[in-house]
Amino acid sequence: MHDSLEQLLIGLGIDAPTSRQLFGDNARVVALQKNSDIFLEGKKSNSEYLLVSGIAHRYNISDKGDKVTTGFYISPSVVTPHFARTKRGKSLFSLQALTAVVLAEIPVAALDHLRSTDKEWYRFGQRVVENALSASLQVEVGFRSAGAKERLLAMRTWFPGLENKVPHHIIASYLGITPVSFSRLRNELAAG
Repeated sequence: MHDSLEQLLIGLGIDAPTSRQLFGDNARVVALQKNSDIFLEGKKSNSEYLLVSGIAHRYNISDKGDKVTTGFYISPSVVTPHFARTKRGKSLFSLQALTAVVLAEIPVAALDHLRSTDKEWYRFGQRVVENALSASLQVEVGFRSAGAKERLLAMRTWFPGLENKVPHHIIASYLGITPVSFSRLRNELAAG
């Protein structure tokens, strides 16, 4: 199994070598180039994903046809679980690599089986759901009710250094402002 994936699994609480091997037996490790779509809004997606390396963003297409960034995944991390990111088996958002990425992809049914038969994978599932709920609530309550400056400062806390790694128009989209407003806001904060 890929060394980075091994370390990610250990970091997620999958300590037993046999538990990690069960994952490795059912998953595939995929390397994707920058700007590759991992899955698309409105399309079937029957896998769970661990982001081993790189940065990805989730987005939706607006009524005007623009990509609207709604979140980031910075490795190592777990992509929002299938049950929470799909409706009737179809994705609620798209996921795209913003840098070259390495993903571990496992069929939903295989991970569900691991969670029902292996105590470490069961606890993993609980932690992922708890963390996703907590993060979602923080964004919904704090982030969305704040002004642009407060949203940028919060984003910098949640995703340190992100501004130096991904295109600024994607960050502006996430913040709900135009790229020009984002540039002005960055200059204002830099001037201090």
